[in-house]
Amino acid sequence: MMRLETRGIVHVSPRRGWFVVEPSAEEAIAVYEARRVIEAGLLRSMRVLTDEGREALDAHLNEEKSAMAAGDRQRLTYLMGDFHIRIAELSGNAIIVDILRDLTARTILISMLYQSEFHAAQSHDGHCRIFEAMQAGDFARAAELSIEHLDEVEMGLDLTTRPDPLSELRSSLSLPPKTVPSVSQLSDPKNHNFKGAIKPC
Repeated sequence: MMRLETRGIVHVSPRRGWFVVEPSAEEAIAVYEARRVIEAGLLRSMRVLTDEGREALDAHLNEEKSAMAAGDRQRLTYLMGDFHIRIAELSGNAIIVDILRDLTARTILISMLYQSEFHAAQSHDGHCRIFEAMQAGDFARAAELSIEHLDEVEMGLDLTTRPDPLSELRSSLSLPPKTVPSVSQLSDPKNHNFKGAIKPC
């Protein structure tokens, strides 16, 4: 839990417990901006895709296909984010890997809050295009495609509104209060709402 708090995934409230962080719309925009800068820069710095790296990414894309075919959205959500971490791992830079792990985890939270629909096929196609450019050795193109891919994902977010988990409770609390008879009404025997004498305290 402490590691999750350090990564900005959960926070602790004194005497209340641990809570999952709910990123604001502004934070969501900042996360995607950071991912574009880091991932595009990482791809531009790459010079070659090794056979081992090619096999790892190809196997990962096959896992995405299997998860889509099975309708396993939970696993697919994880795999969609993990694809970008797999690319970072090919760089051998542990710091970049850790940064992308944090950003990807935040992206999943953002998707849960703001994504109106889950465009799995679109995301998978974006991953495939990035992989094809990497296989061709065109890392500049792969960087451009990574930006386009993240742009598409961000455009699928509805940052103007967010479902309120307490909406039903808020609605019930906003109902007009029941009419409460005044003291004079209660003490008036002619009042039809009179139910009995007020007992002294």
